[in-house]
Amino acid sequence: MSEVLRYALGAGVLAYFVLVVYFLKRRLIDLKYSLVWLLAGICMACMVLWPNALSSLMGAFGITVPVNGLFLVSIGFVFVILMSLTSIVSKQTDRIKQLVQHQALLEQRIRELEKKEGK
Repeated sequence: MSEVLRYALGAGVLAYFVLVVYFLKRRLIDLKYSLVWLLAGICMACMVLWPNALSSLMGAFGITVPVNGLFLVSIGFVFVILMSLTSIVSKQTDRIKQLVQHQALLEQRIRELEKKEGK
């Protein structure tokens, strides 16, 4: 990997970390949700700092072209992030359903109380 490419990738990883920290500071994402993003950034930083480690790791798995291994790792992180987001959405859907049911019960109580007062 050329030095220019390493510096460009390093600047990209640094910008990535700045963006994640900015989102955390502005409370656009919660800390518990940003951990996956931070882990992905740490792995990217490791690949930039030690580019030969990627070649060695991919060679251990029988992948002859390091770029293919990089795509494999990237797809793995995308799947981890997708599973994390799917879990969050599922929990939020359950919570919204519970809130709607609770609101419907409260509205029913209000109507019953209004009927009693009206008679």
